[in-house]
Amino acid sequence: MKSEEEIITEVSDFVREAMQQHDSGHGWSHIERVVRLALAIYESEGRGDRFTIELGALMHDVGDHKFAAHDGPAEIRRLLGSLGVDTRVTDEVVNINENISFSKGSHAVVKSDELQIVQDADRLDAIGAIGIARAFGYGGFRGRDIYDPRAGLAGQPGLASSSKNSASTVHHFYDKLLMLREMMNTATGRKLADERHDFMVKYLEQFFREWNT
Repeated sequence: MKSEEEIITEVSDFVREAMQQHDSGHGWSHIERVVRLALAIYESEGRGDRFTIELGALMHDVGDHKFAAHDGPAEIRRLLGSLGVDTRVTDEVVNINENISFSKGSHAVVKSDELQIVQDADRLDAIGAIGIARAFGYGGFRGRDIYDPRAGLAGQPGLASSSKNSASTVHHFYDKLLMLREMMNTATGRKLADERHDFMVKYLEQFFREWNT
């Protein structure tokens, strides 16, 4: 019977290998940050199962449709089953993987403590200074324009539109990133999101001053 520490090590090795085809913003360093954030939120909130949260954070991007065609939940069940992980823990890790995304997270569904915490950690890594770097990194990876002034914005920095298709990376801030603070599940997540959100708003204000000079 493997210990939780041994399982975490083997899962980490699997995920590190699986992330090699991802862009740098969605690679292993992103996973490490989400794990650290999720465990910090867990310690602050005092709810959920630590082992499940750590596994869920490690495996939240397995099978990400942006990069992979394989079935993430099936990969999770295969690996965790081979490691002897309890079925209830495996089911919750799959639940996190299937429901963590922005589109799934906007639906009014009952979320476990573990999903709430890992989802907040993932969203926190999408905003603030790191979020800005990740957004432009992924935009370049996909060949997206930095900004397309021909496409209108729904509002001023700090307001978000409901468009699902961003015309440029700057538009992506309005279509998703500026929404995330209000979508946090936990008090700790909301507190950590405030500073990161305000930094993005200031960045956009500076961006448009420079763009329009």
